[in-house]
Amino acid sequence: MFRNIFNFVVCTALAVLLCIYVSGLGGLFIAILLVLALGFSALLLAVTRKTVSVSMQLSANVAGKGEEVDLDISIAKSTILPTSFVELTIELTPNITTEHMRKFKVISARRDGDLITVPLKTELCGEATVRLSEVRLMDYLGIISCKLPSLDLKSVSAAIKIMPEIRDAGVQSEVLKSTSENASANEEEDEESNEAAIGLTGVAGYEHRKYEMGDPLKRVNWKLSSKKDELMVRLDDKILTATQDFILDYPVLQNADRTYYVNADRIVEASLSMLSMLLMQGFQSSYSYYLDGWQTVEVEDEKSLLFLQEELAGIRPMPLEQRYDRIGTADNTAICFTTCMGNMWQEIAVFNDTKGCSLVVTEQSGIGKICANMWKVNNDFEFIPM
Repeated sequence: MFRNIFNFVVCTALAVLLCIYVSGLGGLFIAILLVLALGFSALLLAVTRKTVSVSMQLSANVAGKGEEVDLDISIAKSTILPTSFVELTIELTPNITTEHMRKFKVISARRDGDLITVPLKTELCGEATVRLSEVRLMDYLGIISCKLPSLDLKSVSAAIKIMPEIRDAGVQSEVLKSTSENASANEEEDEESNEAAIGLTGVAGYEHRKYEMGDPLKRVNWKLSSKKDELMVRLDDKILTATQDFILDYPVLQNADRTYYVNADRIVEASLSMLSMLLMQGFQSSYSYYLDGWQTVEVEDEKSLLFLQEELAGIRPMPLEQRYDRIGTADNTAICFTTCMGNMWQEIAVFNDTKGCSLVVTEQSGIGKICANMWKVNNDFEFIPM
């Protein structure tokens, strides 16, 4: 802007010099044109401030990872006059990207305004937001600029839900054993109270035999197996009714970069992977997450798992003050999947105040072992005890 002002002043000075020393009429004519140009440009800027509005929308509300969507930025006006320069700057959350420019400078001359289309690509799960970070108006000479007073930047935004994927992590016996012991803790207490009932195998409570390849892991009696130092399965038809308690911890991080969103994407998909693994073995799960308040989904079958997948497509970082309401009250059988990184010391400290729930982090998080029962998930969605 200062350069434009300097150039205008120089041109005016040259016109005055031309008027004095060369051609009085010619120099006067040029000076008048410069003044009229500035006046007309300033007038259109004032009109634009009163008559222009900006809005945006995305071509889809829900999309999978790796899909392309269009962002339409609409510049509307209520006059037939052309606008002054309208400078727009868009801002994207790190889970959605574009290879095109993020700053635009346009003049809308059409009666019904203009439309700018920006192609975007979804990359990481969760709610992605596009918003206007700045809208400025500038006259044709680039001398006068101002903000659009009628525009509330917070209200000019668009959001899309990006679906997480349910990864196939196979059958990981160590994970299943750990979660099975948690889920069946109450049931095994009942078994111990029935020691008078001796089965055909001579084992108290239920009939058992040695584990054979292909037996469902949900029938493994882990407590008895640890005593006998070999896997034992129940022969009865009883299905575990206890559920494994899962918690998703996704705290907000100021100025979060792409690394944090990549970490969150992996944690969300890792939690769905473990839910799927347990579901295939006949275990039910209870999954808590924060989305405009703490929500809980009972994952009992494939339908409820798909419902949870759709819900987590809209997940976003939670306010820090809401975390302790759920995490701080978790019992020692809960499994908490956290998106925290190694540099989030204050957020990680919350787990020191819990009752000892299990903790799952990513291999890339940079978090060392901070509690007794802790797991890390790698790029192949393998759960490794720490």
